[in-house]
Amino acid sequence: MKRVLKIILLLCYFSHLYAQETVNVGIYQNKPKIFMDKNNLPKGFYVDILNEIALKKNLQLNYVPCDWSECLKQLTQNKIDIMPDVAYTLEREKDFLFSNEPVLSSWSLLYKHRDIKIEHIFDLKNKKIAVMKNSIQADKIKDILYKFGVENSFLIEVDSFSEAFELVKNRKADCALSNRFYELNNTLYSDIVKTNILVEPSVLKFAFSKNSHYLINIIDNGLIELKKDKKSIFYTAKKDWITPKQEQKIPKWVVWSSVVSIGVILVLIFLVYLFRKMVEIKSQELLKKEQIILLQAKHATMGEMIEIIAHQWKQPLSTLSMAANNIKLSIGLQEEIGIKEIDSFAESVLHHVQHLSSTIDDFRNFFRSDKTITSANTSEILHSLMKIIGKSLENNNIKVVVECKEEFTIDSYHNELLHVLLNIINNAKYALIENQISKPKITIKIFKQNANSIIKIIDNAGGIPAKVIENLGKKYFTTKGNQGTGLGIYMSKIIVEEHLKGSLNWENNDQGACFTIFLP
Repeated sequence: MKRVLKIILLLCYFSHLYAQETVNVGIYQNKPKIFMDKNNLPKGFYVDILNEIALKKNLQLNYVPCDWSECLKQLTQNKIDIMPDVAYTLEREKDFLFSNEPVLSSWSLLYKHRDIKIEHIFDLKNKKIAVMKNSIQADKIKDILYKFGVENSFLIEVDSFSEAFELVKNRKADCALSNRFYELNNTLYSDIVKTNILVEPSVLKFAFSKNSHYLINIIDNGLIELKKDKKSIFYTAKKDWITPKQEQKIPKWVVWSSVVSIGVILVLIFLVYLFRKMVEIKSQELLKKEQIILLQAKHATMGEMIEIIAHQWKQPLSTLSMAANNIKLSIGLQEEIGIKEIDSFAESVLHHVQHLSSTIDDFRNFFRSDKTITSANTSEILHSLMKIIGKSLENNNIKVVVECKEEFTIDSYHNELLHVLLNIINNAKYALIENQISKPKITIKIFKQNANSIIKIIDNAGGIPAKVIENLGKKYFTTKGNQGTGLGIYMSKIIVEEHLKGSLNWENNDQGACFTIFLP
């Protein structure tokens, strides 16, 4: 009898161990990413990868159809556990949780009726714009219209992108805003054309109800595992659903290298134009609140970083363009292209695309917000710093000398510390160039003093003029004329003193300026 009881208990234990937990997933019509097909079955990119993670992590998925707004409402009310394909914003983080691992990046495009003239943001004055209710597109276009001072624009909120395009077709709206994925698997009406207006990029993640926080690690770990395997369902689904399908007479990798290069350049040009316009048009209003001033300083730094990225990309993009033109010329002359020539071009494309991707990762990591204090040794901090600014200094023949007798760790918000270091070094670079120093040099000293970390940045630009040093660090004071915002040292001082709980001081020595960062 005891043996029978033991067997029963073991069976109950293992049945509990392997029982699949039911997880409710919101699904709305947003083909090709996620949708219900004509047979009422869940389909799309997110469905494929979620099903794979559920299979590996022993989850039972229950897809709950709803329109976008209703899905978000049910997520807030804990009626569903997961909502895929949600753009991350700080505002949304108040209502529900987000995965740590991003899934896709996206941006939005404006489409118009061909009879309506819309060439730039200011043409949206007095226009009717169809947007999906409670979507990231609706939030972003409202923000852009406000910042550019575009008046009397009217937003028509709908439940789906297809409904928005239907309104434009029937002339009930002048234009519609949708994400970049809609056009991949949906045919646009003949009267609807794409404009050159893009809305800033966003990161798409999984969103979770507040009661489903335990699912975050499960989904994150499953997603990371899929991304590591280049043959996994993540890349298969991306190819099947997200990648545009079109006939090509020349090899696909030639076309993609050109498309990626042109697309990135256009995005960079648009971002530079957008940020500069925003600063020019709204600068007076941004001076009213400290939080908006922080945003202005971030935009100024981002503009400088984008120019550095563009400079670092110039040579590899030129190489790719030259190689692509050679292949195109050979095809046009109907010459036979040898395997070695194609293989050489493929190797060149892979090498340079990897370099471009690495550059973007470096700068993306710089702009990622720190949420927790982390530890990093001095060599890691210096390595991150030089990956961003090193090439710019090298191009201006500025020598960098690092003095660090012993390696140690610094506990801090490292992206904010990196922001301060870049501000100071950029100012030193500007002074060295402006004063035409024959042998320009920047010295970085890092050492410990008792239990404190000290970072000194010294240049040989001749020092800070007396009339300047008195005002340096004050809000909006700049020595760069129209090229500066006057927020670099001011914001650096706020970051060090209020966020990092340290101090930032400056003085002149026998060669130039010396900035000292003290971190307790």
